Amino acid sequence: MKTFSCPKCGGSLTLRAEGVTRTLACQYCGAPLDMRDPRMELVGKYYSKLEPPPTLPIGARGVIRGEELQIVGYQRKRVRYYGVDYDWGEYLLWNPYRGFRWLVESNGHWLLARTVQDDPETFKGALG
Repeated sequence: MKTFSCPKCGGSLTLRAEGVTRTLACQYCGAPLDMRDPRMELVGKYYSKLEPPPTLPIGARGVIRGEELQIVGYQRKRVRYYGVDYDWGEYLLWNPYRGFRWLVESNGHWLLARTVQDDPETFKGALG
């Protein structure tokens, strides 16, 4: 873990997944920082408030299905299907030994997922 100050507002930030994080948004002012740049420069003049706000805080730790995980990111997603908007939140979870997981929150329902590492071709037989 690495701790530093936000270059925009001076807030104290913690980089939890050093070496794999590309962008970190300041939890105080929303400024996105480029973690690949040694000076951690602002990616752009971006500021947003997520609506609705995340239910779980960035940095929180917990055990899910026997795995200790920490929330290292959050994003809101939305899709329009036949004129109806559907939105949900996705928490990026990290375990230094097991990698990343996604915890998806939608309308009070939760789903734990992980990114598929294999080529989708290997699944064709299993799905058909």
